[in-house]
Amino acid sequence: MKTVKIRADLWRLTPLWAVAGTRGSFGSCMLSLDLSPDWERLSKRVTFFPADGSDAVCVTVHSDEVRVPDEVMARAGTASYVIDGVSESGEVLVSARGELRIIDTAEPGGVESLERTPTEAEQIRAELAALRREVEELKKARNGIEVF
Repeated sequence: MKTVKIRADLWRLTPLWAVAGTRGSFGSCMLSLDLSPDWERLSKRVTFFPADGSDAVCVTVHSDEVRVPDEVMARAGTASYVIDGVSESGEVLVSARGELRIIDTAEPGGVESLERTPTEAEQIRAELAALRREVEELKKARNGIEVF
């Protein structure tokens, strides 16, 4: 898997563009984010804009790596992405834009089928469900502890 290292200093990304891979190489590229202290305490999301102008794909950021969505890798051309730093009130305080080049190929490689990226709402619901499961497991563990 290819990893593209991206440094974000406030509104500036380094590098401004990178080659993500070839058309159809689904699941083959990750962005490794190195965010300056300006991004601390903010929720992060990356919105990808496929080269063919199709609908944007938003991915919430939970670690320093973000998988480039299949929708972006499906078409050759220059796709763009925006990293947003969002406050608790939902206001975008920091934002930076970059580009990914997807190279055309006669025979697309990688996985044969496109996997749809969950919407931002679906991603949040999945996070909440995981947190609920974790809370339930902690409750069960706590009930099993004997107090002397």
